[in-house]
Amino acid sequence: METSNDKNNRDFMMPEKMLNLLPGILEGSDVANMLVKVNGQIIWVNKEALRIFQSNESLTDKALQDVWEIAGFSAAGSIEGLLSEVLDSGGKHLDVVQNIGDSTNFYRTKFYPLDSANDLIVVQMTNLSEEVTVIHDEQEKRIKAEENDRLKTVFLANMSHEIRTPLNSIIGFSELLLDQEDVGAESQEYAQMIQTAGDLLLQLINDIIDISKIEAGQIKISKSEVDVASVLEDLLLTFENQKKRRAKDHVQLILEKPEANIKIQTDPHRFRQIFTNLLSNALKFSDEGSIRFGFTEIEQDFVQFFVKDTGTGIEAEKTHLIFQRFAKFDSPQGHNKEGTGLGLSITKQLVELLGGKIWFDTAYQKGSTFYFTLPLAKPDQSNLIKGKTKALGKMPDWSEEVFLVVDDVEANFLFYRSMLKHTYVKLIWAKDGRDAIAHCVKDASISLVLMDVMMPHMDGYDTAIQIKAFRPSLPIIAQTAFADDFGKTKALAAGCDDYITKPIQQSELMTIIQMLLKSD
Repeated sequence: METSNDKNNRDFMMPEKMLNLLPGILEGSDVANMLVKVNGQIIWVNKEALRIFQSNESLTDKALQDVWEIAGFSAAGSIEGLLSEVLDSGGKHLDVVQNIGDSTNFYRTKFYPLDSANDLIVVQMTNLSEEVTVIHDEQEKRIKAEENDRLKTVFLANMSHEIRTPLNSIIGFSELLLDQEDVGAESQEYAQMIQTAGDLLLQLINDIIDISKIEAGQIKISKSEVDVASVLEDLLLTFENQKKRRAKDHVQLILEKPEANIKIQTDPHRFRQIFTNLLSNALKFSDEGSIRFGFTEIEQDFVQFFVKDTGTGIEAEKTHLIFQRFAKFDSPQGHNKEGTGLGLSITKQLVELLGGKIWFDTAYQKGSTFYFTLPLAKPDQSNLIKGKTKALGKMPDWSEEVFLVVDDVEANFLFYRSMLKHTYVKLIWAKDGRDAIAHCVKDASISLVLMDVMMPHMDGYDTAIQIKAFRPSLPIIAQTAFADDFGKTKALAAGCDDYITKPIQQSELMTIIQMLLKSD
């Protein structure tokens, strides 16, 4: 029984004159149009509808449901149910999407209530195949782009490993030569050139990998509570050494910070990288004067940091290039400063990834100041994270220790021997994983293992797993040329107690060894 509400919903009519004119209006449309009764009976179709249904005969008086099924259209539910729903909607149209069989030939079908007195409905069908094709093409492009990003990341990771391994020897041995007192002035100069070139190549590799990760959205941010003063004090010591290496003795490094220390919630590695890039840039463009850095203002939930130099500054007409990739600037003397031109671009993107902002002031031949902000730490967060690398004073006495160096490259073993000779440690060389396992089985005096992760026959990860199976307390330091987080995670998962990235820095290695021997 029809209720009064149903009757009111169906109370819409079209003047008879308009009904008579409607077929002529709809005939010229480029979409398929049909007039149907509420019971699904077709009373009129235009030429486009006949084409869609591939019919050479009249469809008048046929059931729409049957016509759809013959043409292979997917079911849109009971046709009578759909049409009744349209008439009961109070004048609102219904919109459904159908396709022919399993093909990508899609149609949007709209049902328009026309006349309640005669139970007339307009059925309009629009081909969506072109739209679907466009969507499909976009999906294909996206999938291809993602695959290209993945392959690029793999290529860069492998390239990084292959280049870092020989760089370990180049930078390491040049550093050792510079520390030798019996080396002549000319040889010292050559060693300095080699080291500078090696450092530049390493910087280029790191920057290219970072840019690639940022572009691919693969930069992983691991936030924790960071003691700002601790990191900045480490950086002061690091860049005092950088001054000596770059012959920048006339530049004064000054750390400025309030008496009250603060902690921020950020990624400790990326925070250090931001400051390192800014300080390296300041040192590069400063031959005298000072470089001041630290933090000053705390505004709301943000801390403002700065790096201020008295270097060459940047010409006003070039300031818009500062954060662009591969932007390089000449000194006032006309000499192009060495570098990749990527450092400041990476720095800006890292600051923004950490939730901060970066800006600068500069005056040509007077200096530049870079400012950036980062969020404060939230209360009750994780434990304090401090940088590993500390300045080493007197060399430790490890005369009673035995270290096993596992590396298929002899030059790397010789490098360790030269680096650690003043500690009087006994070094044993294992050329591969199987040799390393045999040494650990036979020699109980081995107190620490320096494990290269990339070796033939058995890699360092599998070797570490097998050694830890019978000597779980033996400290193992993984040496990896991969600069990504995956390599580090894999090393720790294999049972390694710590890791170090090639090229190996003496201060960092010594600090890690001291920590592991104390905890053993």
